[in-house]
Amino acid sequence: MKILTRAILALFFRLLGLCLGAFTLIFLVIEFLDKMRRFSRVNADVATIAFYFINKLPEIISQVIPFGVLLATILTLGILVRNNELTALRSSGVSLHAVGWPLLVAALLLSVMTFISNELLLPVTVRNIRDIEETILKKNEYGAVFRQHNIWFRDGSLVMRAELFDPGTRTLRGITLWDKYGYLPRKRIEADEGTLTPRGWRFSKARVWTFHDEARADISPVAPLVIPLRLTHDDLKKVADYTSNMGFFELRRYARDLKKGGYDVTRYLADMHARAALPFSACVMVLLGMPFAVRSGRSVSAALGIGQSLAIGFAYFVINALLISLGHSGLMPPLVAAWAANGIFGMVGIWLLLTLEQ
Repeated sequence: MKILTRAILALFFRLLGLCLGAFTLIFLVIEFLDKMRRFSRVNADVATIAFYFINKLPEIISQVIPFGVLLATILTLGILVRNNELTALRSSGVSLHAVGWPLLVAALLLSVMTFISNELLLPVTVRNIRDIEETILKKNEYGAVFRQHNIWFRDGSLVMRAELFDPGTRTLRGITLWDKYGYLPRKRIEADEGTLTPRGWRFSKARVWTFHDEARADISPVAPLVIPLRLTHDDLKKVADYTSNMGFFELRRYARDLKKGGYDVTRYLADMHARAALPFSACVMVLLGMPFAVRSGRSVSAALGIGQSLAIGFAYFVINALLISLGHSGLMPPLVAAWAANGIFGMVGIWLLLTLEQ
């Protein structure tokens, strides 16, 4: 069994390397064609472009690993079937489960490594990518940024900090706005929430501090206040992408801080649990790939394997996105929504394997 395990794993990892290389190259080419026009517009040097795409690699690889594992599983077992090696093994008393067990263990190790990479490496590379986009590609002094778990925006003498942007209601929460003269504040405005109107941002439950000198300030509540900031929903959607690239533990700290402030963190809890669930989709892909490869028999080819992988992967990620959206809205518990797709497809794979063995 040790010789058999080594032979299966050697074939699997060889095919996995080819699959990941092909998928990663396709993603890199698409990203390259999308970004090169912007890089050429700002006359970026070769070193900056290379640094950008090197930092893009961990994100791409983490996204294509489930597809790569699925295709490598289908091709590995397909080769064994086509060469009659699987038939010989089963005739010798080796079950399909024993053949597939090394693949499942390998997928589990890949899932753990992906989770660790997403926690340690991915935040660093994403931060490097954001820095290049903000300092070289955008060069927009009015752009909103996400720093220290807060949204910051500057418009002339106005500096705004917000604790949260809720994409569902398209509102800012926990707002503090400073009107500065040089380095000294003239006014400070605090508001519970803000919404964008045709005349500007409308801040509700606002309180205004007017500073006369370093020792004196007047405090007064005001009616809903409208300020014409050059801040759009598109800017805030881009800022919201920062939370989508947080790791499990960083997102858990962010949700905990927001919850202490009295905000609804259901959306972030669903995303947090999804950070843990998604890397383990590789194990689910092994369970799904094995019965499809064996049932296809000698007809398994690279083209058929790619087609099956894309169909299964597309179905998985569409259903997973739908379930997570239900978790965002609170219609499902965040933990259940994040792991439901793994559970559903995993049970389907196990059922197919059991019927296949019979």
